[in-house]
Amino acid sequence: YLKDEFKIEISYSTVVRWLHKENYALKVPRPWSDLQDEKKRQDFLNQLESLLENPEIDIWYLDESGVEADPRPKRRWAEKGKELRVTKNGGHIRMNVCGMVCPRTGDFYALEFTHVDTDVFQVFLEQANKDITLERPRNIIICDNATWHKTKSLNWGDFEVLFLPAYSPDLNPIERLWRIMKAEWFTDFIAKTRPQLIERLDAALCWLVDRK
Repeated sequence: YLKDEFKIEISYSTVVRWLHKENYALKVPRPWSDLQDEKKRQDFLNQLESLLENPEIDIWYLDESGVEADPRPKRRWAEKGKELRVTKNGGHIRMNVCGMVCPRTGDFYALEFTHVDTDVFQVFLEQANKDITLERPRNIIICDNATWHKTKSLNWGDFEVLFLPAYSPDLNPIERLWRIMKAEWFTDFIAKTRPQLIERLDAALCWLVDRK
């Protein structure tokens, strides 16, 4: 385009170096819904701001994430003409992580499951209530609107629940932890058995816990 439109003789590598210098990176866009209700999002943020100002309240963010034994290959730079291959056997070995994080303290808590439904999520809540030492009188969990989060029979124990506005994963900071974990621990990682996947996931979650 630069050559055709502006008659500038410049190589591709020079353009790439310049883009990197200007703080640009090659990225794959995330799929994103445009069905958000902006008024509900703003109302939620106003409510959250008020809660965060209360010294008797801790906010926890909760979410589930799936981890596959042979995750989808990531886009990357490579030499022209060079074929890139990563193992993709099409297996369906998968684990699910249910986790929660308190940004004020940096505390992170997670359990691994083969799947998630109401019964599994109740087990998570019961174990979290046993394992986590709460520092403040009120502890509010913020989570999305998954069906198992909204079952009326759930016992939240010492936690209160506040639901995110619909289609608003960007308002849940734990989403960033999942992306960091997967980039660090599961890029090009292949597990041929469930125990191999669990071992890797154990290490990745301990890494997150230790990083606060």
